Amino acid sequence: MPGRNPFAAPWRRLVAVPLVLMVLPGCDGRSLVSPSSNQPVLSETGLTVSGYVYQSLARDLGEPPIANALITLRDAAGTENTAVSDRRGFYTVQGTASEVVVSVAKEGYDTRESRFDLTESTVLNFSLTPVLP
Repeated sequence: MPGRNPFAAPWRRLVAVPLVLMVLPGCDGRSLVSPSSNQPVLSETGLTVSGYVYQSLARDLGEPPIANALITLRDAAGTENTAVSDRRGFYTVQGTASEVVVSVAKEGYDTRESRFDLTESTVLNFSLTPVLP
């Protein structure tokens, strides 16, 4: 075939083969990002619970964020970690793999609580209801 470079195909193989050999050893099925992982690697530390705290209102009024709400995560051993929601109502609190209780408190609102097994980082949003006078 006129105009075709006879060295193009072998040259691509010389580049592709070492690249594949570098990538394959990392795909052992234990990677957290491996799509074929049958048994994911779970870490008992470094887990987080995060989400938003917002005010429960009528649907047409929206759900305004609640800043400075106190979020407390208590694990099965009784260890407590706390966080405070930011101006957008967002929070992140650290935890360890166990049964946990996450509570959210803010003056002027009913306190909310959620109990579950923390096995992976989790998103948990809270809707707080204002206390009526």
